[in-house]
Amino acid sequence: MSAISNIRKNLSSTGSTIIVGFIVFVLVATFGGFIGNTNLGNNQAFSVNGEDIHIGEYNLEANRISSNFNSGDISDDDLEAFTRSSIIFKELFSQKADDLGLDISEDKINDIIKKDISFYADGRFDVNIFRGLLSRLGMTTDDFRALTKSKYNALELINFFNNSVFVTNEDAKSFITTSKQKRNIRFKKINLKDVAELQTVSEKEIIDFYENNQSNFLTLKKIDLNMISISKDDFKKGLEVSNDEIKEEKEALSMSSQNSGQSRISHIQLSYDSNNKDEQLALANEIVSKIIDSSETFNDLVLAFSDDVGSKDNFGDLGFTDGTIFPDKFENAISNLNINEISDVIDLDGSFHILKLTEKNEFTISDDEIIERLISMKAEDELQDVLNEIDENIDNLSVTEISEIYNIFSSSINGMSVTDLITSFGEVDLIEDFERGNVFLNEIYGPYESDQGYVILEPTDYFPSKLKPLEEVKDEIVNELKISSAKILLPSLINDSLVDIRSENNLESFTTYSEVDRDTSLFPQEVVSAIFSISDTNGEDSIISKVYLDDAYVIQLTDVEDFKGVITLEEIQETKDFISQALGEIERDSLYEDLRASAKIY
Repeated sequence: MSAISNIRKNLSSTGSTIIVGFIVFVLVATFGGFIGNTNLGNNQAFSVNGEDIHIGEYNLEANRISSNFNSGDISDDDLEAFTRSSIIFKELFSQKADDLGLDISEDKINDIIKKDISFYADGRFDVNIFRGLLSRLGMTTDDFRALTKSKYNALELINFFNNSVFVTNEDAKSFITTSKQKRNIRFKKINLKDVAELQTVSEKEIIDFYENNQSNFLTLKKIDLNMISISKDDFKKGLEVSNDEIKEEKEALSMSSQNSGQSRISHIQLSYDSNNKDEQLALANEIVSKIIDSSETFNDLVLAFSDDVGSKDNFGDLGFTDGTIFPDKFENAISNLNINEISDVIDLDGSFHILKLTEKNEFTISDDEIIERLISMKAEDELQDVLNEIDENIDNLSVTEISEIYNIFSSSINGMSVTDLITSFGEVDLIEDFERGNVFLNEIYGPYESDQGYVILEPTDYFPSKLKPLEEVKDEIVNELKISSAKILLPSLINDSLVDIRSENNLESFTTYSEVDRDTSLFPQEVVSAIFSISDTNGEDSIISKVYLDDAYVIQLTDVEDFKGVITLEEIQETKDFISQALGEIERDSLYEDLRASAKIY
């Protein structure tokens, strides 16, 4: 069983938020009930550079990440990968912080834990709630303190990156001015298609290309088919259901529903550790006795004794289960309970539980629904009988005969390619025969299962692939040869244009644009980026060439118009924040890449 699968069993908690605010992995233990596992035999999930990662930390982080997704939106494998990556990121930064001498005092660790309101009851830190969480995580106090310290140290190092980048107002103004500047350019676009149109292709070149690339000019293999689509709906008409059948089916469904459906439960949770286990067990048995003799109500006892803060305010309600949600010990107990009955004390290795069945879905189904169900079942039986008959006589039947015998509509489909067959019917064995050119005409293929039921296919004609006549593909060949010639010629055309613009010859063939900004739609964005990468307005540094999607651009920067408008203090501050964050993230990510490359993860 994977670690993620284990997370889904055996641990409930209070809904705790550890106060170590932290980039993408704030430690949030939002337990929805029975998430995590403290009974793995080995408390180590994995290790980072020799530092063991406790399974309790793994459970907390996995639960925090999964809480950001709707049910079913993240796979177990993805959750496991995200959890490992998040913890590795934290641990590497924590270890680096230790190397740099960043540290946190014991008093600071205590202060962080004591400020976590999730451990509070009646406005005060409740040590029993804290111990309950640790017990369910399988962690000691020292384990939890070490986790808190590592997260705090990692946060301190990340904050160092965020706060150590110093950006002046002048830096921000320069950035804003540069980003808002406009550029005047002289340029020529060398369009590959235009160049191709000017190329000439000889008849010999066309013939040679045709003969040397015949596989490019083959027609698709095609097939004509007769087809029958058959489903149980074809057999529903005329079917009847007797009153006795309705009665018998209702009784059968009612009987089977007693062992299925959903049950709603509430619980009283008493967490324990090795020091108080016997005491808590005695209290749990006393609570059971009080419920049985009706001296106190279950709800009152939840409020008085349960330490599951997440469900306590709802009188211990844990919601519905279909028999697969809760740990096996719970599900086994639930299956033996009637409405408002309570279970014996259940031990989940760290906490005792007393369950109460509060609601159970009652079986209800109308006669019309039963009739529809029975007719559907009878139609399915009819369908299977017909399919068996067809299978037994398949060598002697045609689609037309099947259509007439069973009064099922048939149709013809012409000119289907391999792709058409796969799209329409999936990977049926007819396709294998088709691809080999060994189709058995006028013989039945199938029945094949489909979304609607089944299909039966009968090939009636086969058209093998053949070479298209030269005249049919001549234009295609000419275009291909011209484009190929143009691509070969393009570098020399770029060079000629560079020579012209450097020597200021033939400038009438160039176009001049003024006040080009970064948001212009006159050029592809890749070309715009190239324009704004030109470093000077004089000499070689003012001229570049750029090829994008086979078209070429030769560009000369002739002037730069700096932004001379008003820059507000708000813009300056926003820009400083942006640059600081960007540079901090670059430095942080660079450090992480270095740390990760040399890390030993086991």
